[in-house]
Amino acid sequence: MAHLTTAGKDVGLDMRRAVARSGALAAAVLAAPLALSGAPRAEEQAVVESFWGVDLLGQGPHYLDLGVGVFDVFERKSDSKRSAAARVEFRLGDKLYGLGPAVGALANTDRGAYGYVGLYADFKYGDLVVTPLAGLGAYHQADSSDLGGVFQFRLALGLTYQFEDGSRLGLTLGHISNAQIHDENPGEDEVHVNFALPF
Repeated sequence: MAHLTTAGKDVGLDMRRAVARSGALAAAVLAAPLALSGAPRAEEQAVVESFWGVDLLGQGPHYLDLGVGVFDVFERKSDSKRSAAARVEFRLGDKLYGLGPAVGALANTDRGAYGYVGLYADFKYGDLVVTPLAGLGAYHQADSSDLGGVFQFRLALGLTYQFEDGSRLGLTLGHISNAQIHDENPGEDEVHVNFALPF
């Protein structure tokens, strides 16, 4: 029995060390772009077009967007699973006619994960920025909600307040579905509180 207890302690210690290493690695990966670029750039972004006081933004800083929230908030199916979730998204500031590329990933506490690429735009009114995004990617279900298959599309809409240094704080609503390319298409909706850092 003593041997089992010691083994259990060893396993628990190894797991704590692995989690600590993973956390440190994730922090280093997320901090790297900021460290390499120096202080966030707060210069004015180029404006592609203006209408009714709303600016479609063009060239500007890149953004690292971090979010936490709820995955599958509406639980569309009886076996759907609402869960806590986190999201990381990188948006390139180099745009063509107001459209720029983005790549991101989200994961939830049921070990579900989704990675995606897409296109986004920024619409600015005063200090408020609306950021729509359309993308596609791959979903890993694990113990999370069944979305019908691996290949999924993503639509998102963010509303943020932009501070003087260019950083942004706000909410993002997202939707993932497969547009009927799989036999079932329950889809899922999520909401995240997000903070975006320019660099």
